[in-house]
Order: sequence, then C-alpha cells, then structure tokens
Amino acid sequence: MTFNDSKSMVYAGKVNYLKRGFLLYMCASCLLLVQFVIYLVNSNYWESLNFVGGFYYLIAALGQAFLFNLIPWVVLYLPFAWWRQMRKVGTMLFTCAIFLLNVLAYLNGIVFQLYKFHINGFVLDLAFGEGGNQVFVFNDTLVLHGVFIGLLILLFTLVVIFIAYRYARYVTSKQVKIGIYLFLFSCIAPQLTHAYAAAANVNSITEVSACLPQYYPLTANRLMLKLGVVKKEDLYVNNPDKGKGHGFVYPLHPLEKTDSVKPLNIIYLILDSWNFRTFTRECCPNIRAFGDRSAVFNRHLSSSNGTRGGIFGLFFGISATYWQDFERTGVQPLFIENLLENGYDIETFASATLVNPPFYRIVFGNVKDIRKETPGATPFDRDNRITEDFLNYLDERKEVDQPFFSFVFYDLLHAIDIPAPYRKKFQPSWDYANYLALNNNLDPEPFFNLYRNCAYYVDSLVGKVVNKLEANGLLDNSVIVITGDHGQEFNENKKNFWGHGSDFSNAQVHVPFILYYPGNTPGVYSHRTSHYDVTPTLMKRVLGVKNPAEDYSMGRDLFDPERPPFHLAGDPQNYAFIMDNVIYEKKVAGNIQMTDSLLNRLPRNQVNSGLLLEAIEFKNMFLKK
Repeated sequence: MTFNDSKSMVYAGKVNYLKRGFLLYMCASCLLLVQFVIYLVNSNYWESLNFVGGFYYLIAALGQAFLFNLIPWVVLYLPFAWWRQMRKVGTMLFTCAIFLLNVLAYLNGIVFQLYKFHINGFVLDLAFGEGGNQVFVFNDTLVLHGVFIGLLILLFTLVVIFIAYRYARYVTSKQVKIGIYLFLFSCIAPQLTHAYAAAANVNSITEVSACLPQYYPLTANRLMLKLGVVKKEDLYVNNPDKGKGHGFVYPLHPLEKTDSVKPLNIIYLILDSWNFRTFTRECCPNIRAFGDRSAVFNRHLSSSNGTRGGIFGLFFGISATYWQDFERTGVQPLFIENLLENGYDIETFASATLVNPPFYRIVFGNVKDIRKETPGATPFDRDNRITEDFLNYLDERKEVDQPFFSFVFYDLLHAIDIPAPYRKKFQPSWDYANYLALNNNLDPEPFFNLYRNCAYYVDSLVGKVVNKLEANGLLDNSVIVITGDHGQEFNENKKNFWGHGSDFSNAQVHVPFILYYPGNTPGVYSHRTSHYDVTPTLMKRVLGVKNPAEDYSMGRDLFDPERPPFHLAGDPQNYAFIMDNVIYEKKVAGNIQMTDSLLNRLPRNQVNSGLLLEAIEFKNMFLKK
C-alpha cells in the first residue's frame, strides 16, 4: 500500500510539473507575441494595415512565438519531468531562457525599427567589427534606459512564473488539447494563407511577414495554379492592394523640370547575362566599333547578379531591395512616367517574356498595349525576330517627329544555345551547354567558346540595329545605351561558380556599358559607374529634370567621377555591399558572408563597422523614417 501511495505521489508530481510547464510555455509565448505585435505597430506597414493583414499577422506571430519558445522548453524544461530532484533547476533554466529570449526580442525590435531588417550578421559585424564602439555609442541615459527595460522584462517574466505556479492545478486535459490545436493552427494556417496570398497578389498579407524574425513563409504559385485555387490572371495582373499606403518615399521631393531640353529618342540594347570578357574587338566587333564613337565606361556594375534586380535598377535608379514595396503599391519608374508625360512612344522588343519576372507590370505598367511576348521556338529565333521587328518599327514609324523609347532585350547569351553553323568562330566549342559536366576542375574554355560564339552572333544583330539607326538618320537625335542586365560567370574565381545569381564578384556584376549621346566627345572612362546612374543621367540631360539625383535615385550622372565607397547589388532576400576589396553579402537566411573580391573568406575582425553602417543607411534612403 505504501509502495502504491509512493508511486501515485511520483506520478502526481510529474503531472503537476508538466501542467506547470504547459502553462509556463503558453504564457511565455504570449509574452513574446506582444513584442512581435509591437514590431508591426512600429513598422512602415502599420499605416496601410487592413483587417485581413492584421489577423494573418497575429496568427503567424503567435506561431512564431510558439516555435521560438519550443526548443528551450523541450531541451531545458521537459527532461526534468523524469528527474524529480532537479525539477526546480529545469524551471529556473527555462525561466532564464524566457528572460533572454525577450531581451533579445526587444533588441531585435530596435534593430528592425532602425534598419528595417532583423538581427543578423550585418548587425553583429556593426557591433563587433572595427569601429563598432563608434557606431553604437551608449551614454548614461541610454544605459539607464536599458537597465529599466531589462528590469521590466524581468518583472514580466516573474509574472509568467507566478501565473504558472498559481494556476497550474486548474489546467485540464481539454485545455492542453486546445493548446496543441492552437499551436498547430498558428504554425500551419499562416503558411497556407501566405501561399495563396503570394499567388493571388494579396500583398496586405505578404508584406507584413517581413516584421517577423526568422520567418520563412511558404510560396507555391505553380501548385496554386495547378489546383485551380488562383487563376493565371490573378497571379500576374490583379493586385487588390495597388495604390495603398507606401512604406517608402519616391521621389524624396517633387520633380521640377525645364522645357529647354530638346527631346531625344532613347534606345536600350540590353544583352542578358553579358560577360565583360567578351567585350573585345574579336568577339564583339560591331559593338566595339560603335564604342569608338561613344562613351565607354569600363568599371560599370549592374544593380544585381540577376535579371530581376538588374532591370529594376536600370529603370528605377534604385536597388531591387525595394521590389516588393513597389510591386505592392503599383508605383512606376519615374523615368517611364516622364517619358509618357513628354509624349514618347514606348515600345518593347524582348526575346524572353516580360511576364515572369513581371516587367510588363513593374516597369511598363502604365504603358498601353505593351508587348509582353515574342514568338519563336528558341532564343536564337526570338533574338532574330526582335531585331527584325525593331528594324521594321524604325522604317514604319508614322509619327516621325514623335520621340520614342525602345527597349530591345536579347536572350541568346542567357540561353547559351546556338545552331551548329554559328559555332565555328571560336574553337574548341561545346555543342551545347552541358551543365551536368561543370565542376571546379573543368577546363572552362570550350564552354566559354560556345558562349563567345553566341556573343559574336548577338553582336551582329546589334550591328544591324546601329546600321539601321544611322541609315535612317537617327544617330543625330538619339541616345543609345548598350549594356547587360548582369554578368555571367565561368568559374573565373576558381570557386566552382557558373552562371549568375550565386555571388557578387565582378564575374557576375561587372558588365560592359556604352552610352552614345549626340554631340558628346567619345572617350573611355575608368571611374566606377552603375545601373543606378543611367536614370539620373537621362532624366537630367534628356528629360530636363532639375532635382539632384539623390531625390529619386541611388546613382549619379554617369560622367561624375565622385562615388560612394560602396556599391549595393541584389534583391530583397540576397544582396551585397561591394567595396574596394571586400564584399559583404547578406544571405537569404539572414547571415553575412564576408569575402574579398575573389570570394576568398575574410576574418570577421576586418569589418569596417562605420562604413557598413553608412552602406545600410544608403540602402534604406527611400524608406519612411
């Protein structure tokens, strides 16, 4: 009998400990939830928040709070249920974890409010890198404020402990089941909701996810289309939040213009995935010859290592880290808006589709009857077709006195696929791009020769365009930009990187750049320029905008040699600050990778915190303060 009573007491003690732990876990999650809600209230998204977005965020934030507390609860508290003598230790350990989690959450809230991202490698480098004590200066008032907040968090933590001990005996199995269901619902439902919202363009839901630290919401556009949950037109066209509240200011001040500038035609000839090493007289004779009559910028960097960010930076003059905000609100490039205001005829001739990425909507959304697709079975066929169509357009323009803007976008260098008769110039050459054979020990020359053969052919098409412009007398009143949206790597850094979108070295970011401007003296320029410079140059010189470039761009006039000591490239998830011989790359997961220009890892103690902070502030220059 005594044995049974003892066994019953052990069981009862274990049950009480688990009940207390359950209540402690739920209360701790609610405490963290409050901080996540404060993130949203202090963010730029609060002004435009609607009920749907707010409810989604509340459930998603609860799920994230559950997950953050789950690991310390399982590791530090739960095991002591079977170790009676140490249960108080388990309670103390989990209490400390609750306190530290909330302190970290509070600090993260400050970082998010200041820099618009959560604590990651950048923040750690700012704090502990060279000059970190100059970046974060804490006077006595701030120290006292920090102590007060710490004591307040400690007080709330103790309140959580009191509630757990005071009311644990009232916990029932039914309430535990409800808690488990709430946990599963808050973790799963927001992910499914976000998958739908991302496909249907319900940005009131997708944008607020940025407020949650280490939150990676689900996207499944293809699956949503396949299941019929959304229609194709919903995926690409509808935007129920278009035009609603902005979290950014673009331009910083209203534009002022002069009418004294003579309108000039503007032609963009863009080569997708253009490796700078092909910019030679042997490989691109027509483009190099035209460069002799133009301004050639030999240190020109793209705004990204991928097409989405490269084209965005070229037209908006700012980084694609703003892509989601601009897409949500439907804000168009000021460059295109000014072209329309000045009566330009805007036409696109793109080999690859403008639907995905949706440039037809992001860049040309206010242009009527924009051409989104080009017929043709292969990129080779389509590149030929857009050249033919553009030449016909030049011959058949009805309003010859109307200025025009044309966007001609070649895709052959991206595809690296060309018929056999055109693979003879550079040998030995692969017959096709065999990506399965790529490795760090592979001799890249045959693959690169295949690419050079493609470049040689695209050069011939560009030559036809330039010849037609000259034959029609259009070089006297046209500005011509020839460049790439980004680079294309062939293992130049010996790190087994091929293609683009994988690093921010010169191989993927450095592109040729030619600017032909009537009356300009030809020349070669060696100062660093970027895609951000194109919009302010043309806005000032062609469209008569008088505002300083920083009102609407991250760039400067192309001919201005003064530059900031860093270049920003990338997109919202993966971007980098490129400096003289250091690349700070923020990975998708939020960590930072620090390398030299050849992608060799650098020790963390070489971080220049002051310069990195300046770069971060530059990145956020158009966000509302």
